Amino acid sequence: MRSVRPKHPAVEVVPPSRFGLHDIETLRLALRGSSVVDWVSLHFETDEEIDAFLRVNEFEPQDPGDRRHLLDLKRRAVEYLETHLSYRIPERVAAVEDVRVLFRFASRREGRRSDRFYACVCLKVMHILHHADATELQVNLPLSSAEVHVLVQAKIERVVRGLLERDFPIVHFAGNRKTKNSVISKLLARKDTHSAPIFDKLRFRLVLERREDVPPVLLALTRELCPFNYFVPSQTHNSLLDLDRQLSRAGNAISLHSGPDQAFTINEPDVVDLTEERRNEFSGPDYRIVNVVADVPVRVDRLFLPYDAKFRELGPVIFSAVEFQIVDQKTARANESGENRHTLYKARQKAQVKRRLEAGTRQKSGASEKPGASRSSAEERE
Repeated sequence: MRSVRPKHPAVEVVPPSRFGLHDIETLRLALRGSSVVDWVSLHFETDEEIDAFLRVNEFEPQDPGDRRHLLDLKRRAVEYLETHLSYRIPERVAAVEDVRVLFRFASRREGRRSDRFYACVCLKVMHILHHADATELQVNLPLSSAEVHVLVQAKIERVVRGLLERDFPIVHFAGNRKTKNSVISKLLARKDTHSAPIFDKLRFRLVLERREDVPPVLLALTRELCPFNYFVPSQTHNSLLDLDRQLSRAGNAISLHSGPDQAFTINEPDVVDLTEERRNEFSGPDYRIVNVVADVPVRVDRLFLPYDAKFRELGPVIFSAVEFQIVDQKTARANESGENRHTLYKARQKAQVKRRLEAGTRQKSGASEKPGASRSSAEERE
């Protein structure tokens, strides 16, 4: 199949020693599972970086329709802030006619200190409005979940092919969907059954040459596929990578001089501890991986000719939550040995499902009943 290049400029492999402040904060956010809504500033240094960010969000900065839609999001954000939260947005911020000015304000490239604050507030609300509109759009479009998955998978495979053509250190790439039985088992095994979203119906696994390759590849994905602002908060599991130790070893000057009392103001604190508290309870004790969930944007207005006018106010983009598993090949081999084996993971999960399903029956049957009751004996007690 002929490779189709992404429309935005191709990203090359960036070594950790050359990561800028925006790169470092993006990686920290992804690896911590935190939210961009809690940020207090941005760190875009050029308009080209702002344009690239808009493009990975599926907006073309030079397209008149996209510019109008972004300004409409800004107008609605200002209206919400002033009417619902009683903010007084300065005219310099409320009246901008190019949303890139907001990014300049938020990045302290223009304006006053108060402009940075109000620009950040507006951008946060625009972020939420855009996602809410995309959700409503997806509900109303004549697209099934299976069709959305096809679109997303094609986009992801196109981007990864581009990375491979540019010699990114990816030794294995595969995608799959969780089976219905696996989804049911996962919901039954988890205690937050009713509210637990199962993000990994569509998931992709990237095995890299070395552990040190994880940050450059993850950073490339944020630049070409899943924008940093749409990583799903609290859904990250990182038991593999200590980012700040790696940056220190690489001699990254910015990471060594960022902090509350240092030369650079940061949003994300240092990633010192791996997110062990989010470890999957069924994994083996030495299982190591970076697991992130991102809302991948997909442009849909070009799929429908003509694009229904009633949808235009909702914008041209929908999202699909995708899980990305990233690991180096040495760790991947270790993850398939001993207690870490996938077959044992499944066995532990099934045992937990049975314990929950049979809990009431065991209580009625008394202490002599064995925990692992068979299906036939459980049916006899019904």
